[in-house]
Amino acid sequence: MTYTEFNDPKTDRASWAQCISGTLDQILAFCREAGKEIGTLARKALFRGVEETRFFFSRLTTVDFVCGGLTLTTMFVASLFLLSGLGLVSYQVFLWLKDGIWPEFPVAVAFNFLFENTGLHQWLNNPESWFGLQKVFEWLLENIPLSMALVVPAIATIGAMTCVMVTALAIRYYQFKNNEEGQP
Repeated sequence: MTYTEFNDPKTDRASWAQCISGTLDQILAFCREAGKEIGTLARKALFRGVEETRFFFSRLTTVDFVCGGLTLTTMFVASLFLLSGLGLVSYQVFLWLKDGIWPEFPVAVAFNFLFENTGLHQWLNNPESWFGLQKVFEWLLENIPLSMALVVPAIATIGAMTCVMVTALAIRYYQFKNNEEGQP
């Protein structure tokens, strides 16, 4: 067997430590300067944002506030439906953890509660015409989970209303800025 002896060259650890210390000092100085500049930029951006917000809200009309209020009300109601659906899923999970059996809550449960003794409910139970539509309707009521029927449309509505709100605000802001530039 061949044995190779490794001779560690004498390194000057003090010079390495001094080099690393100098580099760390430069990094710390850079970070301090960067922090000061970022703070200055953040203050300028905040000040500019406050100015733009004041400019924007001072030019909104009553119609803008009414439309915005209706949009926010729609989003609030959709959020209630979303929370109801998530609450129902939480309740189902609780019952499953307790009993080990997944409780099913189809849309038919809510339909029967809401439309009991109405013409639609009577037609669903004893159709005199439109038999195929009755079968499709009944299948949908029995097979779509109530939680999904609450959550999916709520998410879609919240997303759509958010897009409408952002688009409307952007258009109004653009209109206000163009009107401001056009005036002497």
